[in-house]
Amino acid sequence: MLLLDRNNEPTSTVYYIAAALDGYIDQNPGLDAGQLYEVTANTLVKKEVSYDFFVMALDFLFLLGRVSIDEKGGLYVHQVA
Repeated sequence: MLLLDRNNEPTSTVYYIAAALDGYIDQNPGLDAGQLYEVTANTLVKKEVSYDFFVMALDFLFLLGRVSIDEKGGLYVHQVA
């Protein structure tokens, strides 16, 4: 199922948030979900972000095999060799 909404701004979609998170986690590994949520709203999207959409974006990246979680809860992007 695709989560597209023609009434939403492109920057408010799960796919946009996931892409922004992928790039940010790649450059700043080891952040936990709480820190990453703050960065997403304040820096990446620069507006209020639904926590549900944020979690769906992280889930999307996890399902694609793009992120992993360490024992402390830090998020990391998998590097493709």
